[in-house]
Amino acid sequence: MKFAAVIGHPVKHSLSPAIFRAFSEAMRAPLEYTAIDVRPEGLAATLDAVCESPWVGLNVTLPHKEKIVPLLDRTAPEARALGAVNVVRFRGGKRSGYNTDVAGFMAPLKRQRTTLRGKVCVVLGAGGASRAVCAALKKERVGAIHLFNRTPARAARLAREMKGKINVHSLSRKPLEEILEEEKPALVVNATSAGLDGRSSPLPRGVRLPKEAVAYDLIYRPEWTPFLRAARKQGCDVVFGLGMLVAQAAETWKIWFGESISPKTLLAIEKALQD
Repeated sequence: MKFAAVIGHPVKHSLSPAIFRAFSEAMRAPLEYTAIDVRPEGLAATLDAVCESPWVGLNVTLPHKEKIVPLLDRTAPEARALGAVNVVRFRGGKRSGYNTDVAGFMAPLKRQRTTLRGKVCVVLGAGGASRAVCAALKKERVGAIHLFNRTPARAARLAREMKGKINVHSLSRKPLEEILEEEKPALVVNATSAGLDGRSSPLPRGVRLPKEAVAYDLIYRPEWTPFLRAARKQGCDVVFGLGMLVAQAAETWKIWFGESISPKTLLAIEKALQD
């Protein structure tokens, strides 16, 4: 029996145990996967306690994704570029860090054959999730990235750190409406926490998305956030955050075990989690 866990604070809300139980059954590979609440001051001790066999690794969520980096023996290039780790693999006494955010973000878009090269994209929010989204969009060679945040200075700092052409705006009605109406973005991503309560939306009141846009919410609970409900009413295609979460987990499985999980299996697990 192998062991793994997701660590964070808080972490009891995580869907990862359910996802990895489903992976374990589908792949016929026994894995005991749990959620462990780890306070920041206990991170190093927790890592020391589980880094030996039969533990294969950890998923890492807030607030540890940046703090765990100096505790590792090596980090993969994408994790170094983002300055954050969300997967740790234990092998040969070494702790290796990876980041699956970029691959996880793109997986649902590729599944529905959304092409972004040369297109205009809008990202709402300037936190850690937004960093991964912008990295993914840059990798896809989109035509333009417009980053909106209620505190423009934070968005400007993120844009400088990303070392690429990212246009920064205040997340308020007038500048957002101007970009949506004039540039008709192909993709609008909610990378804020607005919607976790099932009531709030990142969009200022009265703002409508162009019907040509794909609306993507990184929040996976609730499935139908206010942002996605509004987008669907306005004729947009939508992408649920759960698809990203399951895709990230599949990337984790591949890192730990060297096995890919079939798209058919991933879709079945995603549907089961929605029910």
